Amino acid sequence: MFKHFLVLVVLFVGGFSSPIKREEAPPCQLCHETDPNKINVHLIPHSHDDVGWKKTVDQYFYGSRSDIHKAGVRYIISSTVEALKNDPARRFVQVETAFFWKWWQQQSDIIKQDFIDLVNNGQIEIINAAWSMNDEAATNYQSTIDQFTYGLRTINDTVGKCGTPRIGWQIDPFGHSREQASIFSQLGFDGVFFARIDYNDRNKRKADKNLEVVWQSSANLANSNIFTSIFVDHYHAPSGYCFDIECGDEVLNDDVKSPDYNIPKKIDDFQKKMESTAQYYQTNHLLVTMGGDFQYQSAEKNFINMDKLIAAFKNNDKVNLLYSTPSCYIKAVNDEATAKNLEFTLKTDDFFPYGSDSHTYWTGYFTSRPNSKRLERVANNVLQASKQLTAFSKVNGNDYEQDLTVLKQALGIIQHHDAITGTAKEAVANDYVRLLAKGIQNAESSLGVIITNLLKKEPSTDINLNLEHCILSNVSICEVTKSDRFVVTVYNPLERPLTHYVRLPVPDGSFKITGPDGEVATELLDSISSFSYIDKNTGVPSPKELVFPASDVPGLGVKLYYVEKTASKSRLMKQKPQVKFGTDTTGFEIDEKTGLLKTVTMNGLTLEITQQFFYYKGFNGDNKGDENRASGAYIFRPKENEATVVSDSVTVTSISGSLVDEVRQQVNDWVTQIIRVYKGANNNYIEFDWLIGPIEVDKDNGIGREIISRFTIKNFDNSETFFTDSNGRELIKRQLNKRSDYEYDPTLEPVSSNYYPVTSKIVIRDEAKKLEVAVLNDRAQGGSSLKNGTIELMLHRRLLKDDAKGVEEPLDDEEFGQGVVARGQLYLIIGSTDSNVENKSTVAQERELALKKLLSPLVLVGDATSDDLSLDKVQGVLNFIFEGLKKTLPENVHILTLEPWKDNSFVLRLEHILENNEDVNLSQSVTVNLENLFATFNLTEIKETTLGANEWMEDFEAREKYVWKTKSKKADVMTKNSYVPLKSGEFEITLNPMQIRTFIIKASKTI
Repeated sequence: MFKHFLVLVVLFVGGFSSPIKREEAPPCQLCHETDPNKINVHLIPHSHDDVGWKKTVDQYFYGSRSDIHKAGVRYIISSTVEALKNDPARRFVQVETAFFWKWWQQQSDIIKQDFIDLVNNGQIEIINAAWSMNDEAATNYQSTIDQFTYGLRTINDTVGKCGTPRIGWQIDPFGHSREQASIFSQLGFDGVFFARIDYNDRNKRKADKNLEVVWQSSANLANSNIFTSIFVDHYHAPSGYCFDIECGDEVLNDDVKSPDYNIPKKIDDFQKKMESTAQYYQTNHLLVTMGGDFQYQSAEKNFINMDKLIAAFKNNDKVNLLYSTPSCYIKAVNDEATAKNLEFTLKTDDFFPYGSDSHTYWTGYFTSRPNSKRLERVANNVLQASKQLTAFSKVNGNDYEQDLTVLKQALGIIQHHDAITGTAKEAVANDYVRLLAKGIQNAESSLGVIITNLLKKEPSTDINLNLEHCILSNVSICEVTKSDRFVVTVYNPLERPLTHYVRLPVPDGSFKITGPDGEVATELLDSISSFSYIDKNTGVPSPKELVFPASDVPGLGVKLYYVEKTASKSRLMKQKPQVKFGTDTTGFEIDEKTGLLKTVTMNGLTLEITQQFFYYKGFNGDNKGDENRASGAYIFRPKENEATVVSDSVTVTSISGSLVDEVRQQVNDWVTQIIRVYKGANNNYIEFDWLIGPIEVDKDNGIGREIISRFTIKNFDNSETFFTDSNGRELIKRQLNKRSDYEYDPTLEPVSSNYYPVTSKIVIRDEAKKLEVAVLNDRAQGGSSLKNGTIELMLHRRLLKDDAKGVEEPLDDEEFGQGVVARGQLYLIIGSTDSNVENKSTVAQERELALKKLLSPLVLVGDATSDDLSLDKVQGVLNFIFEGLKKTLPENVHILTLEPWKDNSFVLRLEHILENNEDVNLSQSVTVNLENLFATFNLTEIKETTLGANEWMEDFEAREKYVWKTKSKKADVMTKNSYVPLKSGEFEITLNPMQIRTFIIKASKTI
């Protein structure tokens, strides 16, 4: 049942003696000699191996389904190892750890040692080393950090110290985020390389010799600059010099007696290419990628021809050709830049959106396959909660860490730039869902035992709540909650108490809920849909949703609730005609005539705001030429530059209860929305719960539709400026029809060229009125502000043409015999732009809400109909509350990671969640004392590492760093982050705005 996307929406550093348990390695980086008087051409042999795209991960690794794509990664690595052993001068870079790990497990000890030796002598350089080469638009920073951490731990455990990567190699993602560069900087990387930037940007950079820049990757963190090199073209070999078995280029023939002898011709042609390329760079070093997608299955063929090419240039007076690696290249560039006092441009924003030609903006994938994007968030939520609970259990002597492995690997794979992007074939997308579903099931298999143990009054008590996740609750399916008695546990993965409104699908009836403080208030509401289209083998949807507040759930704590069905029919809630909903402090008004949103009240303000659904018609070109580009999985290209409204009026029904007010809008046959406001004191936002699909399309003319939700604020002037988050962290300013580094013609594609990735929120500000409006989302989407006073987010896409960017399928998936139905939530916040307010600023509220939605409480249910699980017996042996923390952390500090590590150690990451100047009180440095923080264990040792937990911070600080001189350009004011080693027994940690600090801790059980 887990193959269905919508259904699933609801869904290493070791001991302190040494982070790497291996002998000290040789120098590792052994670079060939360069010539200061020649053009030095650094050949970088590489294979770009997608972790799923046209084929599944397993199909790519094992080489099956060659009818789809002739590619087998296990042959690539094995073939390359043998080729490198034949000549110590040869080089290669290994990138994707997911494939490397699959290969490693199948090798003999002899071949494993061969690989280690090749890494140690500098022939293989491990770069990136994340589980996959992740996308940079649709990924959240927490998932990116996690998949790097897991990949780096694998490299540490297998290859050793020389395998520690120093290079970011993001050669294929479709645009590049500043936060990704910041992550690279915090991982201790020396530089980042990539290929895809806007064609206008590339042309200007080539003309200005500006393809290499120093990227200031954070507006808040000092020491965040990272060297960035952009390829002159793509990441493949130069035209005419692709020597792979899948290539048709002419190979080198150095037999002067042969009629096909071609060395002079090939050398002359290659030299002209290099001399032409050299004009675009400041130094006399060129990085030339020799490889491409899934190349080197027969590595010797590639290397023989490169050997001959290098030999032919041996006595050339202009060009020095050499095998190289990205690290050797950076060293050579830095040596020359230092000697010549060269200056590089300072880059301070990002590389979005990516346009490959005048009508081809890669902004559709920001939204493609919205259910997969949501499932990734759900899986990450489960993983973070599971890691914390597993850590608590490990301290108590029960280690369930292995239950998390499948989910860690699946989440690492889904970050891939053809996975979370929604740009793989439909069969591959289904396989990604299969992997995530399996990972979630594995991770949750031990949670019932862990939570039960945490709640036991006496450890020896024989009881198990048999808890499970209502993974299908977004389509109102949950078998356990159909029982007459069941238990609900609510685990809060955040570090401070919160009230969470639990929503569970149930049959009609009346219910009594007993919690830690006695009986709990409840409301029974109609489900958003009957979901009658769902196959009965998947489950039977329930018609109602049971809602109750889990009040003040402790940080890293659990509350238990006992639910009893007391009658088969519910009391009818009063539905009286009204237009105002919520409370005097947080609420909204509906227009009596249209049924649309009219006003919103929040934070002492009332603004006139409307919200409607629109759609863009997808361009259905044949892709023959730029002007005929179709809208597809990658590309967003509307047929018309104005969106069409779905409906100017909607049918409205409403419910006003003591806990929540809901207004249901039936927009048309395939769009439904509930506007909702919870009445708790801290619920200062309006929720928009949308259900879209199957999207109606024009099959006769091949025209699909791309659905947006648009908010319009009356008399609001944001000066054609808006802000979007970078992977859930720092905001980046966007200006309509403008780019910071180059000029482009916005009239060619005025809509898609102004779309940006929105991972967490999009914001507009009227500075004159000191007003701010923010819309937060529950998954990555594309968004923009195309006119003053508007915000739009694309929610769902259904297209009937392929956009000819490789996937070879239109974005027209089916499930249950029809087009895909998607469900999700948007969250609206309004307030003042003033950060110097006495109470929490609007931005601080947004940060808090984003965290609550990214890491919402983990709700698990268990059948309680057996006599052994009656209310009296459960109350007799279990506490109804567990508190994981002894004290509350400051509001600007977040426990980003708590997970079991090696031996008896754990990874602990802390982050400051605000930027400079976002809140007068909270945007300050903060010091926290970790001593006596956790309820079940005491910290005995703590030692800081780099972000990836694979290198001690003291070792990183001792390593010599590259210094890059930049051209004059005003940079944002940043806080200095100075590293001071913690003394033995010292547990005070200071965090500056936006800073993340990673520690390996050891702990002892609290007696």
